[in-house]
Amino acid sequence: MFQVNIYAVILAAFSSFMLGGLWYSPLMFGKLWINENKIVEGKGSPLRIFGISFVMSVISAWAFAVWIGPAPELAHAINQGVVVGLLFVCTSMGINYQFSQRGFLLWAIDGGYHVAQFGLFGLVIGVWH
Repeated sequence: MFQVNIYAVILAAFSSFMLGGLWYSPLMFGKLWINENKIVEGKGSPLRIFGISFVMSVISAWAFAVWIGPAPELAHAINQGVVVGLLFVCTSMGINYQFSQRGFLLWAIDGGYHVAQFGLFGLVIGVWH
């Protein structure tokens, strides 16, 4: 297994966490996402939701850093991030969304976030290797 720059992993995770805050805010797709999910606001523990989400972001960023290797070129790292987000995450989500009968718009919002998330992982890890 490759040596991983833990600081780059933490920054990548934090960056994607901030991206998610913007992506799912009312400024971007928040209202649509809430409507498509039929979410009742105020339910669930924000500490639990955000805490687990950040831990999952760290794990994803770490796994991605291991996968692309210890010193990726920037363009390669970003490209691989987009490939992972689009061709692994989005397609896998698409299968689940079909079986759970969730709509295309919700899949596009969530899938788009993950393409941007992994592209951002590639950017951060590619710059700071």
